[in-house]
Amino acid sequence: MMRILSLWIVILVVLFVGCGSAAPPAPTRSPIEIRQTQVALQGLPTVPPAPTELTLPTSTPQPTRDVVALLNLTPDDPRALGDPNAPVLMIEFTDYECPFCARFVSETRSRLISEFVEAGVVRLVVRDFPLTSIHASAVLAASIAHCAAAQDRFWPVYEMLFQTHNIEWGGVPRRDRPVLVELAGKLGVDTAQLTTCLDDPATEVAVLNEVAVATQLGVNSTPNFLINGQIVRGALPFENFASLIRQLAKP
Repeated sequence: MMRILSLWIVILVVLFVGCGSAAPPAPTRSPIEIRQTQVALQGLPTVPPAPTELTLPTSTPQPTRDVVALLNLTPDDPRALGDPNAPVLMIEFTDYECPFCARFVSETRSRLISEFVEAGVVRLVVRDFPLTSIHASAVLAASIAHCAAAQDRFWPVYEMLFQTHNIEWGGVPRRDRPVLVELAGKLGVDTAQLTTCLDDPATEVAVLNEVAVATQLGVNSTPNFLINGQIVRGALPFENFASLIRQLAKP
């Protein structure tokens, strides 16, 4: 009897120790999270969500007239939304492979448009700042957007690039190009014209020249914003942008 009891005690101890010492399942991490963690450790220039309090830039704002000239802004710019005479000019410098840019688009941009752009307070303009050191297809995506703008289809393609990144394309330019051409075609872009535009070396030169101008204006990461000449960095919450816009829009 004692031998049987001892045997049960041993079995219970073994069971208890086995369950208690089992390692908890390792948390799963998305490819985006892993990649951005690596980027952060290397100190490369992407900007995570900013603190909830917005500190206004202390540097001297770039005069709006100079920004307009440097970025070749025109009243009918195909990459602009809103009244050209709006009191606040907001330039969004973006990278279509940047997850924080995608966060701004999904969480903040639509509300800025509905509350400020459509009200005539803000003119929102997009310009490119592809981070070539970490995003292999960023220049390709920017080129697709440039070429779509030439066909007056920039905004649908802009939305598509963020919605489909890391789902249908991302990080492999040779593979990504036919996919992006096909996706743009579904949005009404003439794919023959698009292909000719992509094959033209001047298209990539235009994208890289935009990066050079943005750097001259103080842009060093994505997303960055130039709001009436003031640099704002990061995927800020809506209220942070709204607070600054209201200050700048005051007569």
